[in-house]
Amino acid sequence: MIYPLVFIALAAAPLALLARFPARDRIAWGLALIPLLIFGLTLAQAAPVWEGGLVTERIEWVPALGLHLSFTLDGLSLLFALIISGIGTLIVGYAGHYLGSDSGLGRFLAYLMLFMGAMLGLVLAGNVLTMFVFWELTSVTSYLLIGYKHDYADARRGALHSLLVTGGGGLALLVGLLLLGQAVGSYEFSDILAAGDALHAHPLYPAAVILILLGCFTKSAQIPFHFWLPGAMQAPTPASAFLHSATMVKAGVYLMARLSPALGGTALWDVTLAVVGGATMTFAAIVAMRQFDLKAMLAYTTISMLGALTMQIGLGGKYGAEGVATNILAHALYKSALFMLAGVIDHECGTRDLRRLGGLRKYMPQTMVITVLALLSFGGIPVMFGFVAKELMLEAALETELGATLSVLAVGAIAVTAIAYLITGWRLFSNAFLGQRSVAAMQQHITDPAPGMLIGPGVPAVLSLIIPIAFLGPISTLIAAASTSIYGQPLEVKLALWHGINPALLVSLSAIVIGVVMFRFADQLAGLRGWPAWSRGDMIFDRLIERTLAGATALTRTIQEGRLRRYILLTALTMLVFVGVPFVSFGLGAIRFDLDPQLQFYEILAAALIPIGVIATINARTRLGAIIAVGVVGAMVSLLFVLFSAPDLALTQLLIEVLSTVFLLLVFSVLPVRFESFSSAWVRRRDAIVATVMGVLMGGLVLAAATNDSFAPLAPFFLENSLELGKGANVVNVILVDFRGFDTMGEITVLFIALLGIYGLLRLRQGKDNATPERVTTTEPVSEPVDAQR
Repeated sequence: MIYPLVFIALAAAPLALLARFPARDRIAWGLALIPLLIFGLTLAQAAPVWEGGLVTERIEWVPALGLHLSFTLDGLSLLFALIISGIGTLIVGYAGHYLGSDSGLGRFLAYLMLFMGAMLGLVLAGNVLTMFVFWELTSVTSYLLIGYKHDYADARRGALHSLLVTGGGGLALLVGLLLLGQAVGSYEFSDILAAGDALHAHPLYPAAVILILLGCFTKSAQIPFHFWLPGAMQAPTPASAFLHSATMVKAGVYLMARLSPALGGTALWDVTLAVVGGATMTFAAIVAMRQFDLKAMLAYTTISMLGALTMQIGLGGKYGAEGVATNILAHALYKSALFMLAGVIDHECGTRDLRRLGGLRKYMPQTMVITVLALLSFGGIPVMFGFVAKELMLEAALETELGATLSVLAVGAIAVTAIAYLITGWRLFSNAFLGQRSVAAMQQHITDPAPGMLIGPGVPAVLSLIIPIAFLGPISTLIAAASTSIYGQPLEVKLALWHGINPALLVSLSAIVIGVVMFRFADQLAGLRGWPAWSRGDMIFDRLIERTLAGATALTRTIQEGRLRRYILLTALTMLVFVGVPFVSFGLGAIRFDLDPQLQFYEILAAALIPIGVIATINARTRLGAIIAVGVVGAMVSLLFVLFSAPDLALTQLLIEVLSTVFLLLVFSVLPVRFESFSSAWVRRRDAIVATVMGVLMGGLVLAAATNDSFAPLAPFFLENSLELGKGANVVNVILVDFRGFDTMGEITVLFIALLGIYGLLRLRQGKDNATPERVTTTEPVSEPVDAQR
């Protein structure tokens, strides 16, 4: 069963609150058994996937609307599910040590489990609508994780950037997925992937591709949306390690890889991915080389690898699919280790600024060894798994069918990125572990952390070495299954450390040699002036938000000037423009005037008294006269309800009229008896014209709705099913309580919230009244405290 993999993580979130109690590290490792269980259950269901098949499940959600939750386990979703649950196991245990002194650890782990469940749901979804539900849940939970330290302005800013950028992209994605479903006639991934060339020829294809790519680019931090990801480093290090290595930031890459067999094969898809991905990869790698903050450095290298994965999807071909799958796994291993190691250094030294670190090899030898292993894989050094992944990336660039120009540019971008990675890794290692004793080491006693804290980074770092030496065979099976899903056709993959002397190996070795030679210039390169600060994108985004808020404030001041007449006028004019104009242009033909209502005299009289009462209210010179005229209108409406067999509505209307009349009399009793006229004649004429046009429009809309026969009337359905389905003979009550139960519940909720607001205002007023100082009646002088006198 697939769906329990998702709901186990979601249901386990409340258990994380146990970490509020002492022994938080042991509680965290106990909680880590849950993602470990998910990892085992995923492997237990992998047999059909190894053989080239898939596992599907379907849960009915809203059968009447044809909505259901669909889940699929194939090669690509298997790869991601194993990474999410496997890395998640280590992250949860690591968090217990890293945040062991934080009383909010339980809340953090609860967010982490919800985030894990959302990512599992995203990659296991077999339906684009199911996938989108979990896509948005990842945005919300990542917002909670990034803003965990909400007392800090930078954390709130980073969380807001993440939510707004990925949330905005999510809206574009939703529209794109809906267009894609309309073009195919189904929202199932299997049907979309089977659409073939017919989808490319559909007129909705270009719009769907652009909107889907917009959603994916924002989620996976591609240029120009890259700026939110470095801001996400304000999250605690365990969350950063999980977000950057295994989860949210790869969600866009996952969706592009999933849809590539269906949407790929056109210049709009392939070239866009190759160009945007290549530019993001190169730009972020160079920026990372110049950072001094460990997490900022690693964040930019994550952006670079996301660009590399995007570029490989665009390059396409057999090697492109293999390269995407292999680099996803390799990056998850070394990047999760590096982020956790950055947290170890920060935890023990009290800083992660490379300018304040140095000489840690003497104090943290175990940490140094694990860091070396992770950095070797990160730099693509031979015998490490990162080297195997880099070779496939180069093969994809060399063998692409997009043309010689793009091939050369892609190879060049990969070479520059590989050199930048080596320089970045050397700066991290040399500034942290080599050199003289650091400022941080001089200020406190530094040692390797507890073994429980090194397990998290140690396991993926060691795997980066062991996999290419001893386990390339089993890993090849996993990569083959994932590559088949990306490529759209069965692939046989045999990963190896040695493929002979070929162009990919020569480019790779050349990049390594150049990178090593440039080690001696690493500090000078870091000190060079680069792109201006605005190129990061966050400043532009902040200015955009500020201008939007300023515009909203100005608009609010314009339309909400404190006069009820202005509010009503603007509301009426807005409706006339957006409803009246389309209705006059296209809807007048829907009105039928050939009806014979056969009205009785008393019905006509009751109806005629309503406009007479309205006119009397407008022309009344005394408040009492206006109240009586309004009461006539309400009474006649109640009478019409009675005449047309709606006694319950008549009773409700009559009750409202009585209460309204009483309240109006109470309020107007403290006001002058007669009205004063403060409006000029032209203002009254303008209001009369707007009111008349609004009345005619509403009457026309009601008449068009009542006489339109394009749709079958609903009344027979309610009359026939009220008693049988709703168990009630009062049709109106059954509609409100059963057929429109959620609508009614929403209205009740709104009223309840309004009641709470009124109650809060009353308590606030009462508190202010109680805070009023009592009058001092004593004749003795009253002396104030010194602070008060100041």
